[in-house]
Amino acid sequence: MDNENKKLTPMRFLPDVQQMPWGSVEYKLADLGFVDSMACEGWLKGNTLSDIMQTYLERVVGETSFHWYGTQFPVLVKRLNVTGRTSLHVTADDEVAEQRYDSFGKTALWYVEKAGADARLYLGFKQDVKADQFFNACAQDKVEPLLHSVKPKAGETYLIMPGMVHAAQDVTLIEIAECSELWFRLYDWGKQDREQHLEEAFDLIDFKRSLDFARDDKESIVTPQFTVNRFALTQALKSTRDEDDTFLLYYCTKGAAVIQADKVNYQLKQGDLLLIPAETNEFFLLPETSDAQLMEVRMDPREEDDIVSEPIDG
Repeated sequence: MDNENKKLTPMRFLPDVQQMPWGSVEYKLADLGFVDSMACEGWLKGNTLSDIMQTYLERVVGETSFHWYGTQFPVLVKRLNVTGRTSLHVTADDEVAEQRYDSFGKTALWYVEKAGADARLYLGFKQDVKADQFFNACAQDKVEPLLHSVKPKAGETYLIMPGMVHAAQDVTLIEIAECSELWFRLYDWGKQDREQHLEEAFDLIDFKRSLDFARDDKESIVTPQFTVNRFALTQALKSTRDEDDTFLLYYCTKGAAVIQADKVNYQLKQGDLLLIPAETNEFFLLPETSDAQLMEVRMDPREEDDIVSEPIDG
């Protein structure tokens, strides 16, 4: 890759759409190997996210992120267009994922873009469940009565922690998560045509009652791996980041906005995503419509034992 000393600019990437039995997944930004987002404009156009990371390292993500994740971009953003119902999944935390699978675990935030007439999110259990009770329910196709479920509305957010069984139905979700697709299918609503991992992942499941406040309406949602800030952009904002050691992702959830950096305008309409590299020290957020709303994703310094114990390089 040429121009290694040239200043990095905000980056936009091509989506990668994959069809699923229950709908489709549109990867907005991901560095997963089997999905490797490609820059679609600017002087880095045509380069993949993994290539950009291998070349520009902490200049893209900041020192903190590079310390923990090496040359893998630390988060992914994807849209889940669920027209049917996904299988019931569970994810591992970082410690277990590293020890067993040499991988990152997965904490995820679901933002509800659209909710259909039959929309439903399954998030943990209605009450404490015994392990053998759940195992037998899977075998007997009697899982649904055990699950805590909600009818989601557009604009709501839900935090999916490792160990929480979860599934979605008739809903469009934006998922912001650790850059990992390590998940385990526990139950597929009586279907047997896809591989299931119940026995492999059984000890990962949190069998306690799901708390009623699984929905998270706070403007700032902090996890050990990333932070998501939601805000209405009602006036022009200036960002000066002399001490801010992180990349920034901006996703437009409503209306339209412009991000201006080095006198270049990057328009964001609903559904658009832009990566601001860590070395971009100053930029402006400008509302283009009166109803402009954005989600900002960032990674802040953490305690040493909050994330994985060693960085994974590559």
